[in-house]
Amino acid sequence: MNQLDAEKIIESLREGIPPDGKVSLLTVGRIEEINRLRQILHKGGPKALLIKADYGCGKTHLLKFIKEEALNLGYVASLITLDSKSNARFNRMDQIFGQVCRNIQVPGINQKSVRYLFDALFNPKNKLKLSSEKAEKLMFKISNGGKWNYSNFLRSPSMFIAVRAWKFSYDNNHKNPPGIDDAIEDWLFNPYNYYSQRKYLYYKFVANLRNYFLDPRPEWKFYDPREGIFNFQIKGYEQSWDALYDLNTLAEAAGYKGLVILVDEFEDVIYNLRNIKYQQDAFWNLSQFFSGERFPGLAFFAVTPNFVEKCKKLLQEKNIWDFDYSTFDRLEKFQMSPLSTNELLELSEKIIKIHEIAYSWNINEKIKEKIRKICIHSSRIPVGDRVRQTIKNIVKELDSYLRVN
Repeated sequence: MNQLDAEKIIESLREGIPPDGKVSLLTVGRIEEINRLRQILHKGGPKALLIKADYGCGKTHLLKFIKEEALNLGYVASLITLDSKSNARFNRMDQIFGQVCRNIQVPGINQKSVRYLFDALFNPKNKLKLSSEKAEKLMFKISNGGKWNYSNFLRSPSMFIAVRAWKFSYDNNHKNPPGIDDAIEDWLFNPYNYYSQRKYLYYKFVANLRNYFLDPRPEWKFYDPREGIFNFQIKGYEQSWDALYDLNTLAEAAGYKGLVILVDEFEDVIYNLRNIKYQQDAFWNLSQFFSGERFPGLAFFAVTPNFVEKCKKLLQEKNIWDFDYSTFDRLEKFQMSPLSTNELLELSEKIIKIHEIAYSWNINEKIKEKIRKICIHSSRIPVGDRVRQTIKNIVKELDSYLRVN
């Protein structure tokens, strides 16, 4: 670890946030639980899991750990955080699809965007490194034998149009036609902003590229709202689900093991989605991930231990009795154990070493003893977010000594 990396880690820990890309360095304890999570990634199932733990006890840390493990194993991964006040409401699958596209990462690249998955799809070097016979067969089906005129294999017509346009932009080093890649990226990040721009999308990604392929569909089909070629919202967000399914297919066609979606702050659907209809839709969408039919990849959702009971209580208080309450009981769950005193002490030792590297100083035994006392004191306090607060207090204490020295 170099000094810059160490500084970035401490900056994250100072705010109580797990550091992106370096979570495994700060993972302690929970050996059996971590081994089970690794086993799920190796086996490719179960398809979905509720990660249960109290606030501040490491759910976000564990999601980021799973993401790092998934990337190391050759998955494509996307970690999203729900926020009903912005464009990340779980009753709106077009918003969820946009967030997944925005936060996608492929192995070996730190930046996040669906553009890196699309580039990997057509990069011959990536093919040599990662491809398999299965990937080659998938690309043959996706491209209709390399003709790129139509695809009966991808479920989402928008996804096929985006991938096809990306191919011809990629083949021309994203210079000819100019701006295609940025336009596709913005469309997939924010599909809900383009529902009234069907003509723009048609000319940008179909009509202006007809020198490269022959799309057999007449122009009116792209404008007809009943066809919904560019609409991720109609028919119960059918195309949003189809596009998520296709992202997993494209990940496999690029030579990866598939797509892993991780969802943080899922409690948002209870506390910040005020409309009971929206909440029911969000619960239904959650169950669809667990069925494995609408999304064949892996999905992990961070919740508090009594999440299921909260959901049932909320529906009952709103006099909703026609909802299948047993849906919640069938969701597969993963309970995280709290960190012990010894594990908190082990974590503090890791933070001390990183702090020394970050600021080029040696932390003496007097300071280390002070840190140990902080950990022991914290382990005895039944506070929901004690791990987060302990980490922040450790860094705060180290910072105070650093300023004095």
